[in-house]
This record gives sequence, C-alpha cells and structure tokens, in this order.
Amino acid sequence: MFPAFIFKGKQYVNMIERLLIVQQHDCRIRDLQKELRDIPKRKAEELLRLKNHKEALAKAEENLKSRQADIKKFELEGEARKEKIAKLRNQQLEIKTNKEFKTIEGEIKIVQDDLKKVEDQQLAVMEAVELAKAEVQSRKSALLEEEKVVQKDVDLHESRLSQINNEMKAANDERMVSAGEMDPKWLAQYERIFKRKDKALVQIEEGVCGGCHMTLPPYIIHGAKRMNSMVVCDFCGRMLY
Repeated sequence: MFPAFIFKGKQYVNMIERLLIVQQHDCRIRDLQKELRDIPKRKAEELLRLKNHKEALAKAEENLKSRQADIKKFELEGEARKEKIAKLRNQQLEIKTNKEFKTIEGEIKIVQDDLKKVEDQQLAVMEAVELAKAEVQSRKSALLEEEKVVQKDVDLHESRLSQINNEMKAANDERMVSAGEMDPKWLAQYERIFKRKDKALVQIEEGVCGGCHMTLPPYIIHGAKRMNSMVVCDFCGRMLY
C-alpha cells in the first residue's frame, strides 16, 4: 500500500487538478516519443517499397536480355542450317546418279524441317521479347511514380521529425512548470506509477477503477470522497480521485 499524504479538501482538489495537468503533458510526451521511434521504421518501409520496385525492374530487364540472347542464338542456328542446305545444294550439282541426288535431297529435307522448327522458336521468342519490353516499360513507369511518392513521404517524415522535436521541447517545458507546482512526494509517487502504466491517476467511475475497470471496495470509494488523502487502487496500484 502506498503512503497516504494528508490534505484539506481544497488543497486535495488543487493537487489532483495539477497532477492531471502533469499527466496530460506526460501522455503527450510519451505519444511524441512513440511517434519519434516509429518514424525511422516508417521511412524504412517506404524505402523497402522502393527497393522492391527497383528489384522488379532489374528482374524484368534481365528477362528482356535473356530473351534477346535467345533470338541471337536462334538466328545463329538458323544461319548454320541455311549454310548446310546451301552446301548440300552444291553437292547435288556435282553428283552423277539419281540415287545420290535423292539421298542428298532427303538430307536437305531433314535440315529444312529443322530450320522450320528453329524459325518457329525464333518467332515465339520475338513475341516474348515484345512482352518483355512492355514489362520493362511498365516497371520503369511504376518505379518513377513510386520514387515520387516515396520522396514525398520521406520529406513529410523529415518535416514531422522537426515538428516533433519542437512539440517535445514545448511539452517538456510546460511539464516542468506544472510539476514545479506539485507536492514532491505526490509527484514522486505519480512518476513511479506512470513509468509502468498508461496513466497513473484515474477517476473512479460508478464504483469502478478508471484504469483496470475493477469494482472497488467501499472503503476505497469512501476514502476518495473524503478528499483528504491520496487513495490508490488495490488491484492495479493507480492513484484514484
């Protein structure tokens, strides 16, 4: 049980009012501190989103290069088959029998069929290249837009950081003035509780603690109504009024 500090009715009310003002400042300072901690995280999330867009673009560009390399490969394969057909045609001009001519003609047919397959593959890859080009362009546009959005958000975060620092200084200054008007013992007790609770001082509402929402025993409620000493909740340890 915390020690009781005795006051007359008006002194008690004044002390509660002052303590509520201190608590208001402390809650504001704590919110600002949380926002201050969150801003680097939010900036990191923004930059990660931008990084993902850059990686998507790099992947699309790599895919385009791969497809373009495939076209070059099929072009070389097609040229090689055309050269082979040309050589076989030249051989036909030198042969003397119909049988040899038909044999070479069969070889030419095989190479021509193979050439047709290569050309079909090349056409398919050319279509893939066009799709890959469109994907690269789409990714570039998306990255450009994302860069604008991220830069705007980062600028807002930087601006907010400056505002928070100014607000924090003002809140700390106001808190110092309010705390200077407090009874040191009350302030020390309040600060011990505030370090581990969302609020250190809460109101009794219909017989219930405004902090933990537990139903308070009659003697606690009666003690608060007397307004001559600080009362604390038996369940959560918060100061009550």
